[in-house]
Amino acid sequence: MRHDPVGAGQPTRSGRRLRASRIAGSAAGLALVLAAGCSGASTAGGPVSGTVTIAAVPGIDTAPLYLAQKNGYFAAQGLSHVVIKSFASQAAELSALQSGQADIAASDYGDIFHAQYQSPNLRILADSYDAAPGVLEIIALPGTITSPAQLQDLRIGVPNDQLVPGLETAAATQVLTNYLGNAALSMNWVPMSQQQEITALQNKSLPAVLVSEPYIYEAESQLGAVEVLDAYSGSTAGMPLTGYIGMNAWVTHNPNAVADFQAAISQAQTQASMTGQVQQLLPKTTGVTMADADLSTIGSYPTSTSVTGLERVVRLLANDGLIPLNHAPSVPPMIVKPGS
Repeated sequence: MRHDPVGAGQPTRSGRRLRASRIAGSAAGLALVLAAGCSGASTAGGPVSGTVTIAAVPGIDTAPLYLAQKNGYFAAQGLSHVVIKSFASQAAELSALQSGQADIAASDYGDIFHAQYQSPNLRILADSYDAAPGVLEIIALPGTITSPAQLQDLRIGVPNDQLVPGLETAAATQVLTNYLGNAALSMNWVPMSQQQEITALQNKSLPAVLVSEPYIYEAESQLGAVEVLDAYSGSTAGMPLTGYIGMNAWVTHNPNAVADFQAAISQAQTQASMTGQVQQLLPKTTGVTMADADLSTIGSYPTSTSVTGLERVVRLLANDGLIPLNHAPSVPPMIVKPGS
């Protein structure tokens, strides 16, 4: 999914203050680091001899996963053989998980809850990435669209890297209702890759596009694009975006591997939020330049999973008609609590 050195935010290309670590609980994160540093050689679940395969689409949201591997957090917790398999789309990695080609997957919550509604056998191991201001925006060329109200009846590009056109468009639709009322429910979304969205905006075949980082920064720096709407604001602010999941059968039969993974990814999430190491990884994992990585806006890397936050996601998806309200997945049974 969707970059600023840690510390005081630097002025961005649009005058905003960059937020590399939008985690208010920095003290709690520091406590986790200190606790990890005092734990000696002990591991959360004990040594695991087999290989654990993790499916992921390389991006800002999954950067802590690669950080955990790079810094040896998995091995330190007892997972001596971890393989991260990169996939080009959410659909491909979720398919790998369901077919047994992967044990754990980093997936968008829209896809997770849609899959859970269809076949309730997924468990959430950890929250991965939460929204912050500026991580998903509808943007337009300068001087063309100055208000969200002007988006009605226009063709707007949206990312198509999800299994279902879900959480991102649902969030944008929710915020648009503040400006368009019920007309927001019949927006003319045009799915395509985010790079294609930028091209369509540049050649003016689309008047506006919904994109995440680093494509927001690319469009603003190269095309002078401006924000029309922040899709994660108001009622959608701070919403959980992606998480780490496993199939129920694998989770049940591999409690040590689950506990070790949770401990390692929590340490990596804390480090990612506090040290700016994410920016150093992005050129390798996503292909962006170091300069772009430093100037892109990053959301937050939580170190715990919020039932309330995930229930907000389920309600948003149900209200948008992406899952039936009367068959919406129940969140609490899906969450694997650390130490359970």
